[in-house]
Amino acid sequence: MRAKSELHQIITKEKSAVLVVNTRSRKGRRLFFQALDELAKRGINITASYPVHHPERLPEVMKEAISRQGSLVIVGGGDGTISSIVDQFAYQDVVLGILPLGTGNSFARTLGIPLTLEGAVDVIAGGKVADIDLGKIDDDYFTNMAAVGFSADVAHSSPNALKKFLGPLAYFFVAVRHFFRHHSFSCTFQTADEKHRIKTHQVLIANGNFMGETLLTPAINPDDRSLIVFTMDMLNRWQMLKLWVAFLLGKYTVFSEAKYFKTREIRIKADPPQYIDVDGEMTTQTPVTVSLAPEALKVIVPQSFQDVDE
Repeated sequence: MRAKSELHQIITKEKSAVLVVNTRSRKGRRLFFQALDELAKRGINITASYPVHHPERLPEVMKEAISRQGSLVIVGGGDGTISSIVDQFAYQDVVLGILPLGTGNSFARTLGIPLTLEGAVDVIAGGKVADIDLGKIDDDYFTNMAAVGFSADVAHSSPNALKKFLGPLAYFFVAVRHFFRHHSFSCTFQTADEKHRIKTHQVLIANGNFMGETLLTPAINPDDRSLIVFTMDMLNRWQMLKLWVAFLLGKYTVFSEAKYFKTREIRIKADPPQYIDVDGEMTTQTPVTVSLAPEALKVIVPQSFQDVDE
């Protein structure tokens, strides 16, 4: 694989890219043509553009986009969009540029990418290439976070139309509907060194430090060669309410009942089995193995981003 410095030099010299936008994301359809204009203003030649109206086609479209452009592919969408195509980028000599056009944009927040279209394009035009860790659920890569339990059910039940209209507030209204009927479950964590068993409503496995607009913990970075598991033993509904109010307000909150531990690989089992939400998309069901894929993704980040290799 080429070094990130070499790829940065190629991108700077070529000043060209392919653009793929999920037009079903919150701002995708509205900002597609404006994105083309903003990229052109900064001297970036878009050799091909793909407005994707059916998200299930994104992996197929991404394969074609990568085959047409060997250095830089710009993707517009939210966390679910990025997670659905990141397998195509893992351990490849191609750099990802991000336009955060979704609802929560957690991964963009973690990387310090501005949430405005103009600011994100500025990063693509003047940022740097970083090697970012990815997580894996069995053999499927993810960028930011995997959720088991309550928040996975909420994300799965939140209609796209409601998210487009209300943004992150849509999750709150769906959460209220699920609040009194969600059942706790037993969860077992097995790492190479120890085993934990808890009763809870919620488990999060984080590669990034944002859950929507909320800072989950400042102690993690997608470049630190570890994943963080966050949960609350015997999490009750009122603790869940506190968690979701913090999520709605976008404020970092310290939970005395919370348990955090770092790992590079963990086996998760749940009774009864639970669906897993990966970056906003329901993908699979427990039991699963969650592992770290170190330095798997090359992505353009702001110059201020703290890269552990620098």
